[in-house]
Amino acid sequence: MKRLASLAAALLLAACAAVPPATIPLDGIPAAFEMNGRLSVAQGGQGEILRVRWQHAPALGVWVLATPVGTEVARIERTARGLTVQRPGAQPVTAASFAELTENLLGAPLDERLLVAWLHGRPLAGPEGWDVTIDEARAIGETTLARRLTARREEATVKLVVDDYRVLAP
Repeated sequence: MKRLASLAAALLLAACAAVPPATIPLDGIPAAFEMNGRLSVAQGGQGEILRVRWQHAPALGVWVLATPVGTEVARIERTARGLTVQRPGAQPVTAASFAELTENLLGAPLDERLLVAWLHGRPLAGPEGWDVTIDEARAIGETTLARRLTARREEATVKLVVDDYRVLAP
């Protein structure tokens, strides 16, 4: 369970790291949304599956990570001041960027802007060079949403399955 929490927190914390806006175009994508689903992370033959609730807005992001049976293992909040990670039984940890941490754990950094693009049906490689496939997509109004996606880079594989999605007022 420790490995699950550490790996998931590192992945999603790094996903919140800032990347220059010019590298990942997000035009036409809702500025604020909420997504519930499942996240699978595999590295070097070992993998973990988590439930994820992601609330995204320009000024605030919240990730709640839980085991498949619903036990919360980490809560990550992104604000203008940086990132705060809360894990049961541990002191909150704050940081401006976890890209380096994710590089060490996963072999490449992820960032929130790239995940936003993937979720909205744009299989961008980003500066890290991910190989992304949208395995299943659907239209929600004028928004294309990836229902299932797979991203691979070196030995890391990230899979996201979206169970519920809604656009929020920005």
